[in-house]
Amino acid sequence: MKIIRYTPDRIVEDPPEALPDIMARPEGAVWVDMTGPSEDDVRAMRDIFHFHPLAVEDTMKQAQRPKLEEYEGYFFMTLHAMRPPGQQRQPVGLQEVDLFFTARYVVTVHPHPVAALDEARARLTKASSALRTHTDFLLYTIVDAAVDTYFPVIDRIDQALDRTEDQIFKRPSQQALDTLFTLKRSLLQMRRVAAPLRDIFNSLTRRDLALVRHETLVYFRDVYDHLLRITDMIDTHRDLLTGAVEIYLSSISNRLNEVMKVLTVITAIFAPLAVITGFYGMNFERTFPPFEWTYGIVPVIIVMVAVVAGMLYVFGRRGWLSR
Repeated sequence: MKIIRYTPDRIVEDPPEALPDIMARPEGAVWVDMTGPSEDDVRAMRDIFHFHPLAVEDTMKQAQRPKLEEYEGYFFMTLHAMRPPGQQRQPVGLQEVDLFFTARYVVTVHPHPVAALDEARARLTKASSALRTHTDFLLYTIVDAAVDTYFPVIDRIDQALDRTEDQIFKRPSQQALDTLFTLKRSLLQMRRVAAPLRDIFNSLTRRDLALVRHETLVYFRDVYDHLLRITDMIDTHRDLLTGAVEIYLSSISNRLNEVMKVLTVITAIFAPLAVITGFYGMNFERTFPPFEWTYGIVPVIIVMVAVVAGMLYVFGRRGWLSR
């Protein structure tokens, strides 16, 4: 548990043991960050903060959909930060953050360390003391740092999509198709958490809330604008991925047609040769040239070569041999 107090003249980090005393004396804005949560964290949420049992239960369950719930005197919000994939074939990682927001403090709960929260703490250190002493600005900074993690992931997906499209045009492969489906799953995961969060901030900017000052609404609108851009970029890349899959299927179909054309030409060439050679397999006593003729094989071979050359000439004139 990390406890940071933002006062007008300083930033103080207190030990977890001092939490009851901090809550008893209001001074500035307090950010309590819990990683786990452990049994002591759950006990603090129930006995010190007096959060609703359903909200506390949500902090212990992951894979929650982004949401905003209003309780008496505080809000409970679920949001996600992004972690780029460690390998190209793995979808992006979601880092869930559960957040309690009141007039005096902000409590964040997450199962693993989140780099976006470290970035938020760094931003608050540089922010104006007149802003960081209010919890609504703390909320903005935390959410804005989490939302900013979406842009590098989208840029990475965009670069991977460009490389895969070039590969598809040059030589389509199963690996390229696997990459396209991995990117598509990543975009679906991102939209699943970005779109509800966008709707949440659209609602926050259009409501009169006692916990949000009018001066902070402009920052909330900035977050909403970022989320709007992110969802638009996700939808655009989904369309590009759909087009890339169609290009892949068309390329595979064209390659199959090329292979079938070559096989058809080979079959057409060998078909008359099989007829000529099969002529001598018929059950006749006399043939032309006769079987006993010493040089009978020579004209047969000449005829076969002439047939092949004639067929290749006709195929070439018709453009059947060109790619």
